[in-house]
Amino acid sequence: MNIGVKKVLEKYNMFIKYILVAGISFLIDITLFNIFNNLLLNKIIIATILARIISSFINYLLNRNRVFKSTESKRNTFLKYYLLVVIQMLVSALVVNNLYKIIKINATIIKIPVEFTLFVCNYLIQKILIFKRGNKNEIPSK
Repeated sequence: MNIGVKKVLEKYNMFIKYILVAGISFLIDITLFNIFNNLLLNKIIIATILARIISSFINYLLNRNRVFKSTESKRNTFLKYYLLVVIQMLVSALVVNNLYKIIKINATIIKIPVEFTLFVCNYLIQKILIFKRGNKNEIPSK
């Protein structure tokens, strides 16, 4: 492997793992959202909540054990993580719902950029506040 690529992978290992776990969680969430939204005839907020409950639990387990390798108490990280999930879920549901009412395009299409925006904030919150990994240059700099 190229030495430059290897250094980048080592430096950003945690962030790369976070992206991969987020991708898995996103696919689960968006798939379940689409299924629930269709079954419930465009009940966007309910579909968001149901999908997020399932995808967030998978995300929590993978982030705690594989990405951040947290040694914090499971109870403590679980409670803080789910507070973040609830806040993110409400922001996502409200933004997607309001944009859907305004621009009248498929809610799943609206949801993608909304979730991506929230993703960026969540990495920092999880790393610093929830799983307590500190600042180790894990975040790509400009």
